[in-house]
Amino acid sequence: MSNLFKFETLKKDFLNGLNPSQYKLLENLSFYSSCITDFVFRHPQELFYVYESLDKPLLGRENLIKEALELLNIEKEDEFITKLTFFKMKHFARIVAKDIYKKHHLIQLTEEYSYLADACFEVAYQKAYSKYLQRFGTPIDELTGKPAGGSVVALGKHGGTDLNYYSDVDVMYIYSGEGATEKGITNREFFTKVFTDTTVYLTRRNAETVAWNVDLDLRPEGRKGLLTYSIPFLENYYWSVGRTWERHMLIKARHAAGDENTTKEFLAVITPFVYRKSLSKEIIDDILNMKKMIEKHSKPKNPDEIDVKKSEGGIREIEFIVQVFQLLHGGHDPSLRERETVRALRKIVEKGLLSEEKGKFLEDAYIFLRNLEHVIQLKNCVQTQILNLKNASEYSKKLGFDSEEKFLEKLEYVRKNVKRIFESLGGEEKELTPIQTYIITKVNEEIALEYLKSLGFKDPKWALNLITSIFEDEEYLLLSEKYKNLLIDFLPKLEEYLKETKAKESLLINLNKFFTEGKIYRLFTTALESKSKLVDFIIEVAKTTDYATNLMIKDKELIDLAFITSRPLSNREDFEKELEIIKIEDKVESLKKLKKITEVLATLEYLHKIKTHSPIARLKKLNNTITNLADFILESLYKINEGSKFAIYGLGKLGSREMNIGSDLDLVFVFEDEESKFSLSKIPQKIIKDLTTYTKEGQLYQLDLRLRPYGKAGELSPSLDFYKKYFQNEARPWEFLAWTKARFITGDESVKQKFEEIIKEEILSREITKDIKIDLLEMRLKLEGLTKETESEMDIKLGKGGITDIEFMVQLYYLETKQRKTNILEGLLDLNPDIVDYYVFLREVETRLRLVKGSSSSKISKSDLQTERIIDTFNMNFEEFFKEVKNAKDIIRREFYKYFRK
Repeated sequence: MSNLFKFETLKKDFLNGLNPSQYKLLENLSFYSSCITDFVFRHPQELFYVYESLDKPLLGRENLIKEALELLNIEKEDEFITKLTFFKMKHFARIVAKDIYKKHHLIQLTEEYSYLADACFEVAYQKAYSKYLQRFGTPIDELTGKPAGGSVVALGKHGGTDLNYYSDVDVMYIYSGEGATEKGITNREFFTKVFTDTTVYLTRRNAETVAWNVDLDLRPEGRKGLLTYSIPFLENYYWSVGRTWERHMLIKARHAAGDENTTKEFLAVITPFVYRKSLSKEIIDDILNMKKMIEKHSKPKNPDEIDVKKSEGGIREIEFIVQVFQLLHGGHDPSLRERETVRALRKIVEKGLLSEEKGKFLEDAYIFLRNLEHVIQLKNCVQTQILNLKNASEYSKKLGFDSEEKFLEKLEYVRKNVKRIFESLGGEEKELTPIQTYIITKVNEEIALEYLKSLGFKDPKWALNLITSIFEDEEYLLLSEKYKNLLIDFLPKLEEYLKETKAKESLLINLNKFFTEGKIYRLFTTALESKSKLVDFIIEVAKTTDYATNLMIKDKELIDLAFITSRPLSNREDFEKELEIIKIEDKVESLKKLKKITEVLATLEYLHKIKTHSPIARLKKLNNTITNLADFILESLYKINEGSKFAIYGLGKLGSREMNIGSDLDLVFVFEDEESKFSLSKIPQKIIKDLTTYTKEGQLYQLDLRLRPYGKAGELSPSLDFYKKYFQNEARPWEFLAWTKARFITGDESVKQKFEEIIKEEILSREITKDIKIDLLEMRLKLEGLTKETESEMDIKLGKGGITDIEFMVQLYYLETKQRKTNILEGLLDLNPDIVDYYVFLREVETRLRLVKGSSSSKISKSDLQTERIIDTFNMNFEEFFKEVKNAKDIIRREFYKYFRK
């Protein structure tokens, strides 16, 4: 089919009206570029403009901007955007036509094309600036008192005035300084609005397609960064955290649009950063290694394809050769600070830094590869540098070769010798993983994703984003180059951890939290430098326990404490010694700190002992530690608040001394009499406030006061007499059961003695009739009904045969045998030792749900990916674990029914 098929079919008269030269021009444009053909088809008259321009001089930057500014008369934004895109396409067609007919050198044409981008940015900026100037008034620089200026800084090939025909336009948006407008919005807000609209004008799709693809990724902090920055911020950023690749990138920075004085001020700030008077070999090696990494991972998967930009001997290799010489010598020789690649190459040869032979070869090679790049891009009007060898014949004709063979022979010769010159520059090459390569260069994402998939990630994109965010955090950017490199060098070891760990997603989530929320960058990199085992410790915590991770990220001091402490805190003596070390004046805050330290140490000790200690021993140790801590804290608060004439009792797991990590406190307060309650009732209220208030150090406990008489509606702290009457007349059977766990924690000893008598007389002395047992059974089944169990989800606490079955059995056993005991495990050993192991197993599952997942839920689900982490700690496979849980629950339920049927 002819390239002019659309014209021959729909615009025959137009074709017939062309002279032979005009027809040939249209034929050539159609052969080279489908999008320019479409443009001329929409606007046939523009062919005559292009034809008449062939032998005219290039317009240059000033004339292009002058013509573009005429568009400011268009009021409607949609029409403005369409006309701006038309303006771009019209001059694009003119430039490409001149290229086809070789009317100018390629470097002159790419310069004209770069200035065309400048013109579009200028009119877009002025349109947006005038819009917000009218709305918000003039932005004033608070340091100078003068109007603040905003500008568009060109980067990349746009900055080097050698822009590709189908390339993103790399820019940075800046403004001169902070302050506010006459109508009160900040300069940052003002210029953010201006540059947002500038971008929209250039990138919104319209009837003429799109004017430009704007790329802002080279700004500080990349895609995570702000749209625009002030010069003071940029000065501080580049001199404090600027990286080698940013020096390399800023070589090409120049003014594109907006206030030129703002750009001049910016260039004055960055020039000493880019062109150092002395530059270490390590920095040059960094640049060379960056190129080698890009080259290594940019080879097309298809052997019939060649990336003429990134592969060995490609365009980027020539650009790197030039930029290495500029960075090495531009600090003491300003004449080398040339933005355009060919002109810079010529300067390098003039200075004797590169032989004339090599310089001439590299220049010719660069022009050849750039011409090839352009014909590849023009073919389908897309941003690509991939040469598909099946199109070699077509490209050879477009480039003026007699045959495909001669074209391919020239390409091979060019790439081979460019590579040879590049490698002669030296630079020690590092072997980097795909993840390291992506983090450093932000290229070859697909290879990084494939690599993460091979490590076992089901969602490699999610994993890559999580890893990348560690290296985009502000704290990372503030690290020195040495420490940044240490963290990047750590990546292969992290990849090994991820490969070996079943719960790799959890490890990655927690490690990301350590860095991005806990801000452990300096701690971690210092440990890397000293080869401390602290690194392995942090990884182990991240892999093993969400609970400890979440505590540590809120308090980095806990990391050091947990790492260096040889044994956990477990009793009053330990707690008192630790409080002497904690340097917090506020006593309640110091208790919160003590609680965090104790819980982290107890968590890590329990997990450490999973494979070496008996289940009962490690569970009792954890329960005792956490219960002792709660007792100590309640005793301390009683003293701090000058408690008197009342006692604090614990129910639930506090009462039975089986508290777990994250357990609530089931509390009741007992006053001696009504007079004491009336005069001292504010003290229990204050204790509750101290226990539950959130501060910088967190919260001591969540409370559950539902077990007091009348539940939430009842009094906070009744008197002894009230309790006696309530137990005699109103308490229900399930309350008698709950009160078997009542344990004195702290307070008035006289109140304790009297209350113990009440418990003995009104609860333990009560006859347990058949009706009471039926009532208790119905209550247990009612609790069971509150949870929904399925084939794939089980509740190890409230479900059939769960922990609650055991608690009902033992508490009923204590009522029937009149024993003043509270501990469930102790009672079960007396009542039915044959099922102790099953109870302990379910308690351990519950415990690990809290420690590993950081969850207070008692449900385990086959569909929850995190369940595998729990299973892994039991050294079982998926099926074995769920079979074991079901078996334990079945046996416990059988024994439960047997006991209640007696």
